[in-house]
Amino acid sequence: MTSNVNPGAASSRNIWRRLRKVWAAGAAMAVASCASTGGPLGLSRDQEKAIGDQQHPQILAQFGGEVEDAKLKAYVDGVAKRLIAAGDHPAEPIVVTTLDSPVVNAFALPGHVYVTRGLLSLANSEAELAGVLGHELGHVYARHTAQRVSRSNVTGIGAAIVGILTGSAEGMQMANQLGQLYLLKYSRGQEYESDLIGVRLLAKANYDPTAQADFLQTLGRWTDIEMQVAGQNSRPPEFLSTHPNSADRVRRAAAEAQAVASAGAVSSERSRATYMSMINGMLYGDDPMKHGFIRNGNEFVHPGMGLAFNAPQEFTLANTPSAVVGRSQNGGQMQFSGGNSSETPAALIEGPISQSLGVSLSPARNFTVNGRSGAVGAGRAQTQSGVVDVQAFVIRWEGTTNYIFLWVTPANDTQRLQQGINNSVASLRNIDPKSVQVPKADRIRVVAAGTRDTAASLAAKTSFPTAKEERFIVINGLLNAGDLRAGQSVKLVQ
Repeated sequence: MTSNVNPGAASSRNIWRRLRKVWAAGAAMAVASCASTGGPLGLSRDQEKAIGDQQHPQILAQFGGEVEDAKLKAYVDGVAKRLIAAGDHPAEPIVVTTLDSPVVNAFALPGHVYVTRGLLSLANSEAELAGVLGHELGHVYARHTAQRVSRSNVTGIGAAIVGILTGSAEGMQMANQLGQLYLLKYSRGQEYESDLIGVRLLAKANYDPTAQADFLQTLGRWTDIEMQVAGQNSRPPEFLSTHPNSADRVRRAAAEAQAVASAGAVSSERSRATYMSMINGMLYGDDPMKHGFIRNGNEFVHPGMGLAFNAPQEFTLANTPSAVVGRSQNGGQMQFSGGNSSETPAALIEGPISQSLGVSLSPARNFTVNGRSGAVGAGRAQTQSGVVDVQAFVIRWEGTTNYIFLWVTPANDTQRLQQGINNSVASLRNIDPKSVQVPKADRIRVVAAGTRDTAASLAAKTSFPTAKEERFIVINGLLNAGDLRAGQSVKLVQ
């Protein structure tokens, strides 16, 4: 959770905007996703760009801002400029932003292309990065953003509410599918078109055009690991996905690269050494001081903000750039985030929070926790997963700063969970950052494989919590453990 509370802000609706974005981000930021948003059909390029510029600050807030490494930012920007200069629109102003987010993602807005730090950690050469950037430039050049927003905006609000009430990205994805089934084929076509534009840009910029397919393959394999670790053994069928599955995209991108190669001489430049040098030392995952960290599975500690809280024992917490989210095995969900408002906690609950959820949480009841005033409101809602109870706790912390706990629990389990929920809210406390043992931040370390090194021995040195060898193989673009060669530069997460 990034520290982004600004005491100067006074809009109560900004609080819920942050809350809602976290749930929407669950679908939008999923590994292997690629977002494309924009304005309605018929917009001029200037109008499209104005929309992109307007949304840009919100993107920065949601994804943790830009990376602080000036050399890394300049490097990514330079790769994009090389592609732009080689394309058909060299004069079109496009801002490239490297986001300080551990999530693997890249996306585009009119006049803007974004790539995350998490994606950089997964790529293995400059050409692979160029393939991603070329794909996103394809969205901009083909004006896909202008073709989608008028349709996606209609269903997006309902999807966000379903996501809140079910407490899951799956709920939002289902809502989006129900509202946008007629858009899915069109969206897949956009992704395919952008893949093709990206491959052609690679060739024109003298990069190896097969690099895009290689990255897509790595991305697909990484997604498979993430899903297996999460206990999900299969992907949804492609006809119920807003983006083509990686295997199909790999085949099509590879076929296009082969077609480009057969049409004339193309470069085999990958610039792997340069790329590995640029990401050596790059932060991997969260910065515990800047973003906070999870301790023992159910305690959140944020040294930078000087606060901590405990979730009920059966809840497992996860930290995101915008909020802390938690889930229990029985379907309970929680979210913790902060915002600024001069309104009272009760007014926030009865007004903007209730309105945004579409669930009345009135009347809100005032309470005191650790000497600070707060309020709680509760309501019940019918969702696709059944009847749920919704509870919002708002605590006025300091000045206009408020912290919000949102709980969504199955109605038949709320009574059992209630004491734990109350204890969790009451556990929100100030801490002395100097007294906290902050875990070391993980970073990408580039090393040369020794003659006695194996994939297993190198993987054992990583800080991956699960599937160490599998993750090591995929993050380094190896086909299998036997693909490792002495002297080869490899990435270790340590």
